[in-house]
Amino acid sequence: MHPGNHIHYLQREDIDLTKWNACIAAAPNGLIYARSFYLDAMTAGQWDALVLEDYSAIMPLPWRRKFGFYYLYQPDFIPALGIFGNADVHDFLRAIPSKFKFWEIDLNESNLLGDPSPPIKVTTRLNSLLSLSGPYENIAEKYRRLARRMCKKAGDEGLEIIRQVNPADIIAHYKEQYGHQHHKLANSAYQHLTICANLAIKTGNASTYLARWPDNSIGAFYLVLSDDRFVYSLLGGSTPKGKENGAFYALTDAVIRDHASSNRIFRFEGSDIPGIAFFNAQFGPTPVQYPSLIMNNLPFPVNLFK
Repeated sequence: MHPGNHIHYLQREDIDLTKWNACIAAAPNGLIYARSFYLDAMTAGQWDALVLEDYSAIMPLPWRRKFGFYYLYQPDFIPALGIFGNADVHDFLRAIPSKFKFWEIDLNESNLLGDPSPPIKVTTRLNSLLSLSGPYENIAEKYRRLARRMCKKAGDEGLEIIRQVNPADIIAHYKEQYGHQHHKLANSAYQHLTICANLAIKTGNASTYLARWPDNSIGAFYLVLSDDRFVYSLLGGSTPKGKENGAFYALTDAVIRDHASSNRIFRFEGSDIPGIAFFNAQFGPTPVQYPSLIMNNLPFPVNLFK
């Protein structure tokens, strides 16, 4: 640790939430996922933190306990966390208490890492970011031909875009279409997300979109977060008919249209899966990388199960 830099480990009840949220708001890399309301909702309040000095930089530590061991994990519907504010990433990683015997966490694209010391293993994950600083027409000019064609097809088929739908309905549509693919996702994760989305709607930090055909059948659905800096693609998808007819292309275009000229950055949030990466690329974003860490200090033979 650099001289004069003191990183404190604080449990959830000891965190000054006003200073915490102010740090997230001020940090150039601050993400909505690290705000206290979001962490509380998605972890059921089970997170601690590392805090540099008087909240000049922070790192949330969502944790669980299993077989008597504490471990750090990446909560559902939180694509990235890490260190927020101007600080040395390695200093923070070294300050994580040794009681956390296992980590499986994703940092953010600003958390640059050299080669960390063993036993930390680092892999690279991918995201896509799209600047929303210019007018819609300038942003749409960079769409690839497929995105333009699918948006036109959805319009030609009479697709209607409805805003301000109940978040619970969007989440229910998602679960109906993709629940079988995400069978490891517990019902509690969807419940936590519903609580979180309702809070974000009240504070103006969330919006919902539903694509509907003239026969009232659903084509696609989307839950999007926003703050002063970013627009976040949180949860969305299509029905089989919607996939054929470009419904989710139309919803993504609607979000971009709604936030054009806002100086925000649209975070597609996830491009490791080739099909999703292909879809995201149709809108002309810039690919970025961020670190994913695994550290296993569990004793034998428990370490074999992770």
